[in-house]
Amino acid sequence: KQLIVTALIVLATVTLAACAPHTTSRALSPEEGAAYAAEVDDIVENMIVGFTENDFAKYTRDIKHPLDEAYEASIRQFADEIIVEWGAYQGKTLDHVEDRGRSRVVIYHLVFEKEPDVTLSVTFKNAKSHLIVGTNWHSE
Repeated sequence: KQLIVTALIVLATVTLAACAPHTTSRALSPEEGAAYAAEVDDIVENMIVGFTENDFAKYTRDIKHPLDEAYEASIRQFADEIIVEWGAYQGKTLDHVEDRGRSRVVIYHLVFEKEPDVTLSVTFKNAKSHLIVGTNWHSE
């Protein structure tokens, strides 16, 4: 389970990790964070639903970098495995939003049928861009 999650993290953030400098983070106020999360809510929901439906086109609609066939195959396999293990996606709640260097990261808690607390961090290029440049899924 942890190996699968780790594999997705590596695959989903390889481009970002290769060129991202080490930065400090600053949490936005709850009001600022909620406002930004509202701006990107449809994008994040689409990405989550695309993943849980194993719909690669939907999952990657708002991802910045073009993704190749090998990446698509690994995501499809991972999605199949996760949905069997976690069950159906049921919803998300906002935890907080951070600025990390030039990037903006929105952190959610997701609820799945068999896994009630999955943390999802979605990284956007910057506060003005609504293109996803990385994701990090984590369950205990």
